[in-house]
Amino acid sequence: MAVSGRNPTFWTAGDQGVSLGRLYVIRAAALLGIWGLFPTVETLAHHTATDRGVHKALISGLWVMSIFALRYPLKMVPILLFEITWKLMWLFAFGLPEWRSGVGSPQLSGDLWSVGAFPIVMLIVIPWGYVWRRYVKQPGERWR
Repeated sequence: MAVSGRNPTFWTAGDQGVSLGRLYVIRAAALLGIWGLFPTVETLAHHTATDRGVHKALISGLWVMSIFALRYPLKMVPILLFEITWKLMWLFAFGLPEWRSGVGSPQLSGDLWSVGAFPIVMLIVIPWGYVWRRYVKQPGERWR
């Protein structure tokens, strides 16, 4: 489904309404995720029997999905939307109120950075026009 009648270039929309440049930006974000999340994945292999590991398992799952995003960047968009949603919810419901109270935990500054930087980057990376066309305007799938 071509968005326009002209041939797409690196920064103009292609057959799915997303430019090749934007696809490379998503792939670059995936590479950043692969590199940045690897230390957590590595700890998944070396943990104690009493380690609950919920956070490590979730991060490791996102790491695997980042590998898939290199090949299928648009199929990663729902996961990026999930990531930006939960992180914004945490920031507004927990992180910022704790920071404003002035009695934050010793880990608060690290949490604010690791959770808060991602939404800023994703606001730039996510192809919002594609999200609007694909998840808002497009009719939903049938119920029966």
